[in-house]
Amino acid sequence: KHMEILGGGETGGNEGAMQGRRISRPSRPDTALNLLFIIGVYLLAASYGDHEVTNYLHQRFCLPDNGAIVEQLSALCRIVIFNDDEFSHWVFFTGFVLINVGVMLYQIVFPYPARLGKRDLALLIGNGIFIGLGVFANLAFEVIGLDLYVVALLAALSFYLLWRNGKQPLLVYYVTAYGLGLVATFLYKLFI
Repeated sequence: KHMEILGGGETGGNEGAMQGRRISRPSRPDTALNLLFIIGVYLLAASYGDHEVTNYLHQRFCLPDNGAIVEQLSALCRIVIFNDDEFSHWVFFTGFVLINVGVMLYQIVFPYPARLGKRDLALLIGNGIFIGLGVFANLAFEVIGLDLYVVALLAALSFYLLWRNGKQPLLVYYVTAYGLGLVATFLYKLFI
């Protein structure tokens, strides 16, 4: 299933370095992961497009006056508010999950062949801590909605994949970021 792309002939002066390299033809897992990632990117972008337009319409034309409740607004405003506050978030989180699951599964399909050095591990964990603090800030200081379940799902998947596949760089990163974000949020909500 390999196709030789370099094995002699003109290589622009890199004959020694490039000779004999092979490239894999796309396999079904590769194609499925590419499709998963592309659909995730599309949904994430579409959610931003939907949210920006409906958020503007919501703020400009559909704010309840004098404490009116949403049910007293026009049907058009209720649709705009639903698209702004609910639907765009569902689409966003679906895209977010597909992208992140795709990236984690890429790490499994194309594992890092060497052992992670201490410096590399420290950098991954340090960056994961930074992102974990962002996850914590999002979950701890805002109204928790669907984002908690999404972070919990991705954390659980990353822990499982790390347990099954060992210290792969992206898995260490995801476990650190989402694990720290969830634990810090839990402790904050429990004690403060």
